[in-house]
Amino acid sequence: MPGPIEVLVVDDSLITVQTITRVLEADPSIKVVGHALDGKKALDAVATLNPHVVTMDINMPVMDGIEATRHIVRNHGTPIVIVSAYASARSVAIQTMQALLQGAIESVQKPSGEIGLDLDMVGAEMIAKIKAASRARPRTAISAQAAEAARVTGAPMSWRSMPAGGTEFVAIGVSTGGPSTLEKFIPQIPADYPLPIALVIHMPEVFIPILASNLDSRSAIKVAVAQDGQALVPGQMLICPAGVHMKVTRDLSVRLEPGAPVNGCLPAVDVLFESIARGVQKRCLGLVLTGMGRDGTKGLQAMRERNHVTAAQDESTSVVWGMPRAALSSGAAAYEVSLGDMNRMLARTAGRV
Repeated sequence: MPGPIEVLVVDDSLITVQTITRVLEADPSIKVVGHALDGKKALDAVATLNPHVVTMDINMPVMDGIEATRHIVRNHGTPIVIVSAYASARSVAIQTMQALLQGAIESVQKPSGEIGLDLDMVGAEMIAKIKAASRARPRTAISAQAAEAARVTGAPMSWRSMPAGGTEFVAIGVSTGGPSTLEKFIPQIPADYPLPIALVIHMPEVFIPILASNLDSRSAIKVAVAQDGQALVPGQMLICPAGVHMKVTRDLSVRLEPGAPVNGCLPAVDVLFESIARGVQKRCLGLVLTGMGRDGTKGLQAMRERNHVTAAQDESTSVVWGMPRAALSSGAAAYEVSLGDMNRMLARTAGRV
């Protein structure tokens, strides 16, 4: 975008507002154009200032960050980065996850809680996420017309030409924008879906069980955090915990292994996909969804070379078209699919369409 990234800072602590402003404006490509001390004032400020990105606190008077996020994403489509002390209390982590499910793009931890005097410690992370968010499209801001256009125009490698049936297992990799994206289609998978699903998502450790619990409560299939040695079974999705890599064995069991980050990620999608390419003889579907970077492309290419089915989310319905773009542009993903078609693609993979 031309000119600096314009940011609205929302927090009920003026000290934190000043600190976040100083941290962000240390980067010449970012300009803080205003602030709000509660969620209601944030709605007015977004309407007046039309910022490119909003940083959002969770616990505020008048209107909290969850409700403010819902209104802003629904009515304005402005990307939001949550800045909260989610590591300090499970209740705050749950609230942060709720905001992510409402369409917030990312989250940044406040090192010292509400006052945030040492936000400099996460300055580089915050700046990187602000820049990524400025290029993002919040999930609920994508119109039905845009999704339909993507389905009509499509790409040469449409999911509709994917083999019908013959697939035994689904592996998914996702990053930025993942919670709201998963919330749109996982609850729609029928209880009798005949294929197991494994998922790697780039999220801090505190969020993984909350995400699993939330999706499980909304879904017909079972959703749980994976345990080492656990079998992948039909009608269940296992999510890799943070801090370990997840691999799948020949007999479709999960192996959780410590290791160094790959592509800067632990767990890494590439590790999951490469384990399938090396060791799983049954045909699998590898699917890359919204996210920053290139994680998943190398592993997806290895899967394709061994005759597994590979796909990635389209640009029109991706929150951040980084990982899917890398997979599609490199040829690692043979098929492209929109979020609106995700469940129909999964049904086709299982031989139901």
